[in-house]
This record gives sequence, C-alpha cells and structure tokens, in this order.
Amino acid sequence: MKLVCVVVTLLLTVAALAACTAVPGGAAPKPAQCAADEKVACRVAFRGLAEDSSRFDGHAVRVEGYLGVSRGLFVLSSSKELFDAGATDEVALRLRGPVDVQERIFDQFAYSWVSVTGTFRITPRNGTTDDLLLGEIHAPLEVRPLRLPVPVQRETFGDVILDLQDIK
Repeated sequence: MKLVCVVVTLLLTVAALAACTAVPGGAAPKPAQCAADEKVACRVAFRGLAEDSSRFDGHAVRVEGYLGVSRGLFVLSSSKELFDAGATDEVALRLRGPVDVQERIFDQFAYSWVSVTGTFRITPRNGTTDDLLLGEIHAPLEVRPLRLPVPVQRETFGDVILDLQDIK
C-alpha cells in the first residue's frame, strides 16, 4: 500500500511539473506581438533594449527606471545607484519632447522611480558621449510614479539600538 502511495505521489508531482512551462524572465516581447496596436506599449527592460534595441525602434515602449538629469541630459536610468555613479553606458535613455512637457515631467517626477511610456528611437552614432545611451524615448510621453507620493519615514540615529559596550 505504501508503494502505491509513493507511486501516485510521484506521478502527480511529475504531472504537475510537466504542466508548468518555464517562462523566460528576461525575454522581451516581440514588437509584432505587443505593438501591433500603437495604443498598447511594450513593457521592456533596459536589458532587452541593450540586447537588441533595433527590435523596438519606432515602437511604443514602457520602461521603468530612475528619472533625473545627468551630464546635461534628461534621462531615465536603469538604477539610482548607476545614476548617482554617473554611469550612462547602456543603462540610460534620453527623454525627448516639447520643452514644456519635459519641464512639467521634471517638476513632478525628477529624481524618483517612474514608468515612462513613449516611442523608442535608436540614436544615430556620432562619436560623442551620447553614443553611450541606449536610445531615446520620444513624445507623446506618459510618466507615472512607481512609488506612492507620500513622504518616506526614515529612521534617525536615535532609533539605533545601542550595544552597552559602545556607550563606554
């Protein structure tokens, strides 16, 4: 009887594993699938743009990152740490559009985590530092915050639990 239970359990486990298919985590959707309707933007990671940016050239994309000004350019960076370090090589996208729109976006969302939707364009290579960018996101731009617009409560040093040995 124990053998039957073990065999049934093993078969159920194998069946459950066979029913589950692995979903590629970093695989970006094909533009033909997600951008056939120009109103629907492809959600793409910086990694997907770095691997094959030509697949997304001219298509509506949605990218999440850290928004700010770096080296005089209004950019979306893949991480705050890389932004703070000044890294731009394949980790940043330039935002393009009317100046008043860029200024409004800056006033609302500068130096915060956002989701940006717009048309992705590959930048022509001209031997300048702009060549380090993955490309540009052009207007119409839609920007949404990724965090709630409430002040973040940070702990102070007074909240640190002190070890009695440190008081000496």
